[in-house]
Amino acid sequence: MMVAGLVAVAALAGVSQAERLDIRPIEAPEKGRYGLLGFEIRAAWMDGFLQMRTPETLTSSMGLHFIDHDRPDMRPLSWLRPWPKWSRDDRTGALTYAVRTAEGVEFRARAVPGRGRIEMEFRVRNRSSTRVRNVGNQMCLVMTGSGDFGDRNTLARTWVFRDGRPFDLTSATPTPKDKGREPWVLMLTTAGVKGYGGPRDYADGWWVVDQVADVPLIARTSADGRHLVAISWDGGPLYVMTNARIPCLHAGPTNVYDLEPGKECVWRGAIWLMANDPRRLREAYERGWGRGGQR
Repeated sequence: MMVAGLVAVAALAGVSQAERLDIRPIEAPEKGRYGLLGFEIRAAWMDGFLQMRTPETLTSSMGLHFIDHDRPDMRPLSWLRPWPKWSRDDRTGALTYAVRTAEGVEFRARAVPGRGRIEMEFRVRNRSSTRVRNVGNQMCLVMTGSGDFGDRNTLARTWVFRDGRPFDLTSATPTPKDKGREPWVLMLTTAGVKGYGGPRDYADGWWVVDQVADVPLIARTSADGRHLVAISWDGGPLYVMTNARIPCLHAGPTNVYDLEPGKECVWRGAIWLMANDPRRLREAYERGWGRGGQR
């Protein structure tokens, strides 16, 4: 599947600038303040924009290397100085950045826009002199800025593939009414049924629903029913998630790596913004776009 990923990126490189989705770096925060590190996504037909937080958090056995928002119980080991600056490849439209933390963990991201699809890559390299364990991250696709996808506090039009067919999360149980709070749900994947050993409920936060998703892909249909947005990451994610209070979509990655000094790991993902055609989306997913691994 690594070859499939390279072929997909090569295909995106052949798309003309006019055909590509529009991706732009999120503006850097003021010095010494938290802020989103990622990119905005626009389509010609779309009202507003989406934001891909790349990443939302980055952690390892050392601790918390990066977080893009202020939480008293989650303080990063160091501040990013200077703030990463995205660069653009004029030929492919790709955006990339690279940054190294004070504790010696280097991370970099790449996003390549195409016709209705964005290929993503996130890499971490251990530049320290000691082994680093459990390197993992959280990625978040935010829909708040889009009139097409940004409806809050509802699971309406948010769906996964279950038993080979689209399954709307409004039918998932327990329901928000059952839980007595606004929807923030995790649905295990077939891999997650075997591998997830975490809690089923987080007080006043998320809960795990009873149903299981065929594949680690989650989508939302636009308000007019004509388009969809979907996201997936490699590495066999254990669950997909939506926090409708924002609203946002998560589809991994959930796998972690141990890195010896000088070693690197990589995760790959994809975002689709396309006509509302679940069959075509499933076919695109099944064709594959690469798999993560350690070098």
